Amino acid sequence: MIPAKAARTSTRASARSVLPASADMSVAPLQAIPSLLREFGVEPWSVLERAGVDRGALADASSRVPFDLVGRLIVECVAASACPHFGLLLGIRSGPAAAGIAGHLFRHAESVHAALRLFIAHLHLHDRGGVVALNLHGAEDVELSYLIHHPNTPGTAQILDASIAIACSVMRCLCGARWAPSEVMLSRDRPRLVAPYRSFFRAPIRFDAPHSALIFPARFLDQPVAGADPATRTRLLGLAAELDAARPATITELTIRALTRMVIATSPSTDKVAKVLGIKPRRLRERLEAEGSSAKELLEDLRCELARQLLEDSRMPIADVAATLHYSKPGAFSRAFKGWTGRTPRQWRTAVDRRARAA
Repeated sequence: MIPAKAARTSTRASARSVLPASADMSVAPLQAIPSLLREFGVEPWSVLERAGVDRGALADASSRVPFDLVGRLIVECVAASACPHFGLLLGIRSGPAAAGIAGHLFRHAESVHAALRLFIAHLHLHDRGGVVALNLHGAEDVELSYLIHHPNTPGTAQILDASIAIACSVMRCLCGARWAPSEVMLSRDRPRLVAPYRSFFRAPIRFDAPHSALIFPARFLDQPVAGADPATRTRLLGLAAELDAARPATITELTIRALTRMVIATSPSTDKVAKVLGIKPRRLRERLEAEGSSAKELLEDLRCELARQLLEDSRMPIADVAATLHYSKPGAFSRAFKGWTGRTPRQWRTAVDRRARAA
């Protein structure tokens, strides 16, 4: 199934196409790929070559590659290894250090809640194709989620598997090696082998979920972080500020991040985004217009991308996909999706299934 989904069909013309260099990722989480492939008896350099990755690109953890190239590489790894959970294994092997400075900074916060806030606030220094979010989940639980907003990325199910595995490792660094979530949500269909997921997460796994996340009791947020060093935190924050200043985010990027975190919990709006970013709605509209975009266009891009992921990677009913994206009726979602892609959601999924059977 995974190799067949590598060739993504382009959806709507993205308003973000004016920022082609904005979505990329450091190679740190990819550096475990050669050793993993060798464990499957696969020579790694031919796999990298097929994906279009230079073998020297993985040598320096500070190097960056386009976000969609990450997806293509993992898809090639799945095909070469014949391992449908390669992304999960990559996330387990990579661990928190794969998140760059965010993966070091969180260890020196005063509490788990503060640590996750630091992780969320600084992950873009490592990864500009997706975001981490922390939201309430019911009365007593929270969810730590990762969402991909970069359009038409191949291998999104594998990237999400890896990212949620890294998030679980982050929580075990903060709360102890025996920590386990109450539930794991994965926005992908059920793989042939579920045992590797259960073995690592040590929790019930919910496939075909609206997004990928760890669910756990909110009481863990108040737990202090053992070994936190305020001086190290200050030093790392200074380094993070330097990195941010060297590559400042545009208002379009900031809006995309805000919309992505917001859309899983509520129906976003320009006013809500402006409040999150701390500016007036009129000023937000002016600044986005100056960059050739608008909050409405960016939200449509995001809804189209998340819908595409759910239609291709999961078996979630189309009515549930519509509800996840805050459409009041499935018909309204179907009309919007056809406007973006030229196909209804059902036609899109049928085409994907046809390609999978032909592969």
